[in-house]
Amino acid sequence: MEFLRKSESEFQRVLRSDLEDAKEVHKAFFPQENLSIPGLACETFNKPARGIGGDYYDFFPLQGGRWGIAIGDVCGKGIGAALLMASLQASLRAQAMHAHSDLSNLIADVDRLILAASPKHLYASLFYSEYEAATRVLRYVNAGHNAPIVLRWKNGRCDVFHLESSGTALGLLESSQFTSSTFQLETGDVFVAYTDGITESENHCGELWGQERLETLLRHCRDCAPAQIVERILDEVLAFGKDCSQKDDMTLVVAAVKDEV
Repeated sequence: MEFLRKSESEFQRVLRSDLEDAKEVHKAFFPQENLSIPGLACETFNKPARGIGGDYYDFFPLQGGRWGIAIGDVCGKGIGAALLMASLQASLRAQAMHAHSDLSNLIADVDRLILAASPKHLYASLFYSEYEAATRVLRYVNAGHNAPIVLRWKNGRCDVFHLESSGTALGLLESSQFTSSTFQLETGDVFVAYTDGITESENHCGELWGQERLETLLRHCRDCAPAQIVERILDEVLAFGKDCSQKDDMTLVVAAVKDEV
C-alpha cells in the first residue's frame, strides 16, 4: 500500500507538471497582446473551461497589406480539443501563406488536412477572414461557426449585419463545399466574433444567455472602445450565470474600424 501511495503521488506530480507545461504551450498559440493591425483597434478574450481548451483565435500578416483574422471552436474541451486546435492553427497558417485565388479553396484544403488528422468524433467550426486595410474589405468563409456580428451606427440607428455560415464545420464530412463572401467595412463599424461558450452560458435555471441578449447589449455600445465592449459582455455573462461554473470555453474578438490606416 505504501508503494501504491508513493506511485500515485509521483504520477499526480508528473501529471500536474505536464499540465502546466501544456498550458504554457497552449498560451503560445495565441497572438501577442500588443499586436497592431492597421486600421483596426482590437481586443480579445479567451478562457478555457478546463485550463486548456479548443477555442481558437488568430491574427497574422499576409502579403499585399492583408491580415488573416480567424476564430474557431473545436467540439469538446480539454487536452484533446487543444491538440486539434493546434493542428487547425498550423494548417490554416500554412495554407494562408500560399497564393490562393479564392478563400473557399483555401478552407477546403484546410478541411482535408483536419479530416485526415483528427478522429471522427472531433471537428471544428471556423470563421476565417482576410482584411485589406487599404480598402477596408473583409473577405471571409464561415465554416459552421457562430455568425460574427458587424454593428454600424448611422443616421440615428444601429444596423446589425450577420456574417452567416455557408459551409459545414471542418473535419466533419468528406468533400465539403465552402463559399466565400465579401463585406465592406466602414469607419466606425464594430466587428464582434465569439464562440458559443459566450451565448450558451447558463444560469441556475438552465436558461442560456443567448444571442438576443448579446445583440441588445451591443446595440448600446456606440462610442465604446473594443476593450470596453469585451468588459461589458463579460460582466453581463458573469452576472447572468452568477455562482454557476463555466461549462464551455469562452472566446471573444472585437475590432473597431478606425479613421487612419
